[in-house]
Amino acid sequence: MSHQEKNNIVSIICNLLINGFVILKLNAMFGDGSLSGPDAPMVWARMVIWVIPASIVLLIALTILSSIVVAIIERDPKPDFTVDERDKLFDIRGMGATMAVVAAGFIGSIIALAVGWQPLTVFIMIYFSFALGSIVGDLVKFLSYRYGG
Repeated sequence: MSHQEKNNIVSIICNLLINGFVILKLNAMFGDGSLSGPDAPMVWARMVIWVIPASIVLLIALTILSSIVVAIIERDPKPDFTVDERDKLFDIRGMGATMAVVAAGFIGSIIALAVGWQPLTVFIMIYFSFALGSIVGDLVKFLSYRYGG
């Protein structure tokens, strides 16, 4: 398994952990009424402001930790980090999938807002379209490595 495949797996795990936390947090916030008042979008935005840097830190930490663990397990003191044209092609393919999902989610959110959905719901839709786009992009890259391109 290449270094890029391992990083894709770590990224998928990180995304699932962070978005699982967001779902639990949103459920709790809806349950306690934090997202019921007129300041609900502001409360939601404050939560997202903390989620974004936390996800970056978690991704970096998990990537470093997984690289160390894999190097110990494989007894490889000098892992290969070479990136070639194939890796770049798979990155472009994953980015295209990410952009397609995000664009569809954004357009769906705009339509939802236009037909009268609450702004908070639309913000949540946009957030999860980005989250789903990231996961789909990583899955496309991982599957490209697995099944060739």
